[in-house]
Amino acid sequence: MFDPTAFENMRTVMEGLIYDRDLDGDIIVLDRNDLFNSSKLARKYTITFRLKNQQNAKVMFELSADLHNLSAELLATKNKKSLIGASIYIHLFLRHKKDTKIYTRLQHTLEDIWGKDMKIIQEVGFYPLDSDDIVHNHITIDFQRLITEEQIDDMITMMEFMEKTLHSMQSHDSLLTV
Repeated sequence: MFDPTAFENMRTVMEGLIYDRDLDGDIIVLDRNDLFNSSKLARKYTITFRLKNQQNAKVMFELSADLHNLSAELLATKNKKSLIGASIYIHLFLRHKKDTKIYTRLQHTLEDIWGKDMKIIQEVGFYPLDSDDIVHNHITIDFQRLITEEQIDDMITMMEFMEKTLHSMQSHDSLLTV
C-alpha cells in the first residue's frame, strides 16, 4: 500500500463533491479524465459538468501536478516545500455572438463570483468562413498558485462557486447552446 499524494487526495475530494451533486440531480457530469504522462511524470485530472437543465454553459475542473510537485512532496526537502501541491484551473465553455459588451459582462460576472485576484482569460474561436458571427468562448480561471492539502476544505467553496458560475450563465440571454 502507498501513501496517497496531495494530488490524489484533492482529486478524490473534488470528485466526491461533484458526484454527490450529480447524485442529488443538481448537475450532470459530462466527461471525466484521469491522465498520467509517463514521459514527464505528470498527472492531470479533469471533470466536466453542467446544471441539470442547462444547455448554454459547461464547466471543467482541472487539477494537475508534475514531477516537481511530486518529488517535493515525496522527498520532503526543506527548500522544495513551496512546490508541494497541485495547480487548479476552472474552465468555462460558452457560445455567443461576437460582441465586446458580452465579453465585458462575462468578465464582470466572473470577477464578482471568483474575485478580482483571479486571472480570468477569455479565448475566443470562430469559424472564419461562417457569416453567423458566433464565437466559442473558452474562459479559464487561473488561481496562479499551487493549492495544497491544507486548503482542501476550500474545495467545498470552489464547488459552490462553480455552481454559482453556471447559475449566473443561465441568466445571460446572449448565450447559445454549447
